[in-house]
Amino acid sequence: MTLLQLQYFICVVETGSFTQAARKAYTSQPTISRQIQMLEEELGYDLFNRSSKPLRLTEPGQILYEGMKAAIAQINTTLEKAGTVAEGKEGVLSLSFQAGYFAEYRFFPMLHKLREMCPTLQIRSNKMFSWDQIKGLRDGSIDIAIGLAFPHWDEMGFTVRNLGKIETLIVMSTNHRLAKKEILEYDDLCGETFFLTAPNGYQVDKVFKNRFCLDDVRQVEVPSSENAYFKVLSDNGLTISNPYDPVLLDSQRYHTLRFEAENEDSYVCVTNPDNTNPAVSLFLALLEKEEAEKETPRG
Repeated sequence: MTLLQLQYFICVVETGSFTQAARKAYTSQPTISRQIQMLEEELGYDLFNRSSKPLRLTEPGQILYEGMKAAIAQINTTLEKAGTVAEGKEGVLSLSFQAGYFAEYRFFPMLHKLREMCPTLQIRSNKMFSWDQIKGLRDGSIDIAIGLAFPHWDEMGFTVRNLGKIETLIVMSTNHRLAKKEILEYDDLCGETFFLTAPNGYQVDKVFKNRFCLDDVRQVEVPSSENAYFKVLSDNGLTISNPYDPVLLDSQRYHTLRFEAENEDSYVCVTNPDNTNPAVSLFLALLEKEEAEKETPRG
């Protein structure tokens, strides 16, 4: 007895004839007839009363049909579910975004699309410092880490995919003297105070590097980006951020100017090559598709 024979049997019952069953199954009528005959020979009883018109099931045939229809439906459901899990469309995908750099705001639309594509896939997201991301990638508690391009990712044997440069923004209040300028020159910043977060915040010397004398630029370390933005408004100072910072997305209080930084940051997507979670491949494939669509010119 084979699964194919049982499927042919159910098809004959539901179409009412061997000819119609053959059409529905995309095979020939003799093939259907032969497979049903072989099934009856193995079972030791007839499944159909072939003298009746229309074709009717025998009593044991009726019992077999009712039981096997339910069983095959369960088999199909199981096969479909196994295939879904193998493709990464079901299960759990754990993502970690590096704290302080707002990469998650770039990925929220993509995560929404992934949830629409795979409604049974559980997506868990957290914000972590880079040392916790490293630990999570190693012990398997996270599948994907997204953060800044640091050398330690490659040095530790992780797989790193570059997601491109991040624009550097100089942030000020709309009342600041520089808010009316479209382009900033280095000399514009003389005498200004930058409020910068720690421990993961930007540093003015990292942005300006050797292109500008920092003697006339004051750097004040503050404990959080919230504090930096407060200082920007209250003390009429400056801070540094990037276009994904949620405070800047819809705020009418701040003015931002893109700045050609000497050393711009990049986002990276980091995975452990030993991770076998199929949902990782699904995420990376969607990421590659989205990146390709960004690069394709629209005509």
